[in-house]
Amino acid sequence: MAEIIGLAHIGVFVKDIEVSKKFYTEVLGLELINECVFVDDTNTFTIAFIQKGTLVIELVMMKYQTELRDGVVDHVAMQVDDLEGMMEKLAAQGIEFESKEAISHPTMLGNGAKWIFFRGPDNEHLEISQIL
Repeated sequence: MAEIIGLAHIGVFVKDIEVSKKFYTEVLGLELINECVFVDDTNTFTIAFIQKGTLVIELVMMKYQTELRDGVVDHVAMQVDDLEGMMEKLAAQGIEFESKEAISHPTMLGNGAKWIFFRGPDNEHLEISQIL
């Protein structure tokens, strides 16, 4: 049965990924665990995941700056063990996703990840994510 198994990460938009990586690793003591570039139809995103214990922060820098609809703390991602099953479960409860299909990236977080976004009752930006 598909279910949420924990917090996947908190997504934070940054202006300069190198400055932010240095701050979070050298000042706060977190560890860089993955870096990748993600390209969609409108932008290029440089992404760095940093971690300390169970805290995982996804730093995201956009090549082309756009208005941040959700502020710098963009989303809370919940980790699931079966993304498609969880999507079916949420859709059956009336949840509408921001895209028709899940998005995936082959090198994100090591062996890849897939995810999809939706909104909570107060328009909060939420994600369910499965690490492959």
